[in-house]
Order: sequence, then structure tokens, then C-alpha cells
Amino acid sequence: MADGSPKQKERFSRAWVIAAAAAADFTYEIVADDERGVDMTVHSNEHTLDFQLKATSSPDVQGDCLVHDLDIRTYNLLRSQQRSGYGVLAVIVVGADTAAWHVMDHDGTSLAHSAYFLPLFGMPSTSNTATIRLKVPMSNLLTPDAMRALMDAQTARWAP
Repeated sequence: MADGSPKQKERFSRAWVIAAAAAADFTYEIVADDERGVDMTVHSNEHTLDFQLKATSSPDVQGDCLVHDLDIRTYNLLRSQQRSGYGVLAVIVVGADTAAWHVMDHDGTSLAHSAYFLPLFGMPSTSNTATIRLKVPMSNLLTPDAMRALMDAQTARWAP
């Protein structure tokens, strides 16, 4: 039983976003250089969602939320209303055993455990200087429908 390295968790977290984007009929690209706080971008024909991906095998659950401490630089980049892409945090919860992360048989394939999202676009500024504690509702599952709803929110920004 192996917990997985940070790089392995990062690669697996991309699989979650790719699956939801593909099922929603969106394209995606992996950002090679995380200078803008973005790990992946998802595209419709006209609009984009910018994702910061975080994966954990030991989530901090408080009530009905996952708690995640995000560095202030990334928070400020993704919350900015001046950016063209809609900034979203995705927290992917993986199991402690990497062998259980992906299961495939003749009946199908599954990714374990879950992925959650929190739109950061337009969030308030903070006086924090290092990190900000964010609460990601566990009802915010990163499904294809959620991906479409996020894209609709991005599209609405540009409506006259």
C-alpha cells in the first residue's frame, strides 16, 4: 500500500478534470508552467475555466466542507476579476492506497474517491499574507454538469 508522491497525486488530479471536461464536451490543456496559478485550462468554443489543482489523501473535513489552505499569491491570481479565465480551485481526494485510485474491469472504469470545486473568481480580498483557509462545500462535486455550470458562469461574465 503506497500513499502516492505529490507528483503522482498531481497527475491523478488532472485525470479528474479531464474526465469531467471530456464528458461535458469541453477541451482542455495542461499548463506546463504554473506562473499564473493555473494547472489546467478547460475550454468551451468561446470561454475558459482556469483550474488550480490540489490533491490530498488526508482531507481536512469540517462539517460538510473540505478545508484547504491556499497560498495568497495563487488565491489573488484566481480571484481577480481582471483575468480572462474563470478561476477555480479543485480539491481531489484520493485514497491512501494508490492501487485503489483507478479500477478497471469489463464493466467499466472508476476513479476513487472524489473531486470538489470552489470558484475563486470574484472572491474578496484578504489581509492574510501567507495563506487563506478556504472551505469547499462537499456538495460541489466536480461532475460534467458542474463543469457546464462553471462554464455558464464564465459565459455570463461576458454577456452584454
